Amino acid sequence: MVYLKPFAFIFFNMLAGFLIVFSIKAFLFYPKREKYFFRKKIPLTPGFAYRKKIWLIRKLTKMLNEYIRDSKDESELSRVTKWEQEAFKKAWDRFEFIDNIKLLPRVLKEKIRYFLSAIVYELAKQFLRSFVPYLMEKYSAEKYIQLLERKLDMGVILGYFNRYVYKFMLIFSLSFFFLVGLGNMVIYLIVK
Repeated sequence: MVYLKPFAFIFFNMLAGFLIVFSIKAFLFYPKREKYFFRKKIPLTPGFAYRKKIWLIRKLTKMLNEYIRDSKDESELSRVTKWEQEAFKKAWDRFEFIDNIKLLPRVLKEKIRYFLSAIVYELAKQFLRSFVPYLMEKYSAEKYIQLLERKLDMGVILGYFNRYVYKFMLIFSLSFFFLVGLGNMVIYLIVK
């Protein structure tokens, strides 16, 4: 019995190493669905990877719907309107070299600079308000989000996690905690 006590250090250290790595896996992938206790949702359910999958699909759908809504909205608060104004400002800054032309009068320089910036603004407007929504409709962007939701199978991700991450984390953790337990055992035997 005296000889088994020092080996308990190794066992308990390796158990701690296993529990740390397994708790990471459990946090990421378990449980697969929401759990309730007396009709109240238990925190951290479903697992982190499942929650992020749901979050990603909702975020993509929300962004797509907001963009389509903003492309139809002509108000100043619209995100697309802000992008168009930003394109005008950047074009205005890029065409600053026109002010350095010495042979043109100042009024003509400003008109040319404004005209070129207005062309960039109109191109951005047509691109953002017509072409991009047309492409979204033609290629059915919503169907691709639904396809992503179906194809983003957590079972496959769990398999890759087990094969390429969990296995090596477990080997490293168990090796490290074995050495720590061995050191604890040696110290215990020396002190005793």
